[in-house]
Amino acid sequence: MKRFLKAGVLVAMLMPVATSCDSYKDNETPDNFVEGEKDLSGVWQLSEVMRNNVDITTSMDFSKFRLHLNADGTYKLENRLPFPVVHGGLWTVDDPAHPFMLTFTEDGAVGSVEVSIQFPIANGVRQLSITHSPGCESNKYKYLFVKAN
Repeated sequence: MKRFLKAGVLVAMLMPVATSCDSYKDNETPDNFVEGEKDLSGVWQLSEVMRNNVDITTSMDFSKFRLHLNADGTYKLENRLPFPVVHGGLWTVDDPAHPFMLTFTEDGAVGSVEVSIQFPIANGVRQLSITHSPGCESNKYKYLFVKAN
């Protein structure tokens, strides 16, 4: 009987401790959270070039190529190399908050060209990765860009 009495007293003492914990609450609700738009605008320079998963960065001088993505939605290429488009024009993304596709529409072109992109941060630096196949599907290029200084 003493054992049951001690157990009952112990439960009575621990009950307030167990029920006093409250989960963290704030004034924000998850449904109201809106992620900000990603800003792809700027001058981008190549830091790495892969062709069919082989690093070819050092096989050519890619240092002069620049992709200018202007905030007004226009773009231009500087010191051309194999790229999905040849001439300047307009650019857009599929989703400003979570961009996965970048669309180029060249000046005077009837259609547009879509390329797959990633927009990661590596070592504290925002990068832009563009994957495309210029004409031949058996050749896949992956360009890794960083913002030019």
